[in-house]
Parts: sequence; structure tokens; C-alpha cells
Amino acid sequence: MSEGKIYLTFGKDSQGRKIAIMSLGSPQHGDEMVTVLTLEVVKSTKEAKAWFKRMLVERPWETRQ
Repeated sequence: MSEGKIYLTFGKDSQGRKIAIMSLGSPQHGDEMVTVLTLEVVKSTKEAKAWFKRMLVERPWETRQ
């Protein structure tokens, strides 16, 4: 199981745009509890990976007060 690990996955919205999804846990890895942390509409896989790396630095995970 991978619960607690942050994953990048991809999907498409109803208009066919590529969406990068950042989640805690992954159903593809057998997790029953998955929390979507944030998502972003992207143009390419390269852009999605850069966004993912930036989010890992900028928002780990929203403990600001």
C-alpha cells in the first residue's frame, strides 16, 4: 500500500483537456483512501511534471496559518 505518499496522475475533463492530479495515495497502487490535494489543467506531460515538482515545494501540505 502507498497511503501517505503523494502521486501525480493524469486524466481528462469533459472538454478533453489534460488534467494533472496530485493526490495522497493512489487507487492504482491498492489504496482504499485517496485524497486529491490539488489539480491543474496542463498542456503536456512535461508541464505536468514541472508543476508537480513545484507544488511539492510550495504547498507541503497547506499547514499555513
